Amino acid sequence: MTPKKHNYKLTKQDKQDILTEYVLDRSKANTTAICKKYDISERAFYDIVNKASESEKEKILNNSIIEYQRNFSKKTAIIIDRLLDRINQELNNTDKIQLSQLTTSFGILYDKMRLNENLSTSNNSININIKIE
Repeated sequence: MTPKKHNYKLTKQDKQDILTEYVLDRSKANTTAICKKYDISERAFYDIVNKASESEKEKILNNSIIEYQRNFSKKTAIIIDRLLDRINQELNNTDKIQLSQLTTSFGILYDKMRLNENLSTSNNSININIKIE
């Protein structure tokens, strides 16, 4: 395979983007797509990837996970708010929905809100017996 020659020098940001795209999807198809996108050879691609430390790759992955969780939490909060609004509207319309259904729905949503905020969803108690002699 003849190495490709690209018409421009990769910037530091290009190299970081290449590494990020690789860390998030290490498949062969993605490697080929990245090479095509940045108009580089596979050798140049692997030079960039192999120069990066494992801790740098791990940091990229962790930041991606954190960003995903943040976005998921925002979307979840919006959905929960919309569902709570709907429950509030239905409170006056007891012909369609029974009170037990509303309270169950609210309890589930309350648990989901707490989980979304990384808070406890249950009351835990600890009993400690101390014997003093």
